[in-house]
Amino acid sequence: MHTAERACRLVLTLAAVIGAVILFLPLFGIRADIVLSGSMEPALRTGGIAFTDTGRRQPDIGDIITYEIKGSCITHRVEGKDGQRFITRGDANETPDPEPVNPEQIVGTVVFSVPFLGYAAAFLQKETVFCLILAMIVQEGLFLAAYIIQQKGERTRLRGK
Repeated sequence: MHTAERACRLVLTLAAVIGAVILFLPLFGIRADIVLSGSMEPALRTGGIAFTDTGRRQPDIGDIITYEIKGSCITHRVEGKDGQRFITRGDANETPDPEPVNPEQIVGTVVFSVPFLGYAAAFLQKETVFCLILAMIVQEGLFLAAYIIQQKGERTRLRGK
């Protein structure tokens, strides 16, 4: 196998594994969101992916939470409490968010993030790109299956001699 072919297969394998992990995370209560703005820099980089534990809906002060407001999701840090409501602010913002967050608006608490992965995820969300990569992964699977069958045939042939 040539070096370029190995590198290509490695990249495709990594992409498939990362894609599968992100695809199955919701089964474990983890939600992945692309970071679209710089309001949480440097903790959450624009273009990264923030992973939110949807089971952790009772944050402490200092936790980063994802909450829903008017159909949009926002990810900011809890800065304080106002009764049962949470005061939030983006790390890069000078002032708190205009409205406190009610407990029922909280989607969950951010547990980790991966910088720059959101750019790849956004790119892969395009239907033609997704279909092309899916076709490449299927092709690699077929090549791998053919290689394994060929290797088994050679071993069987060598044992017969």
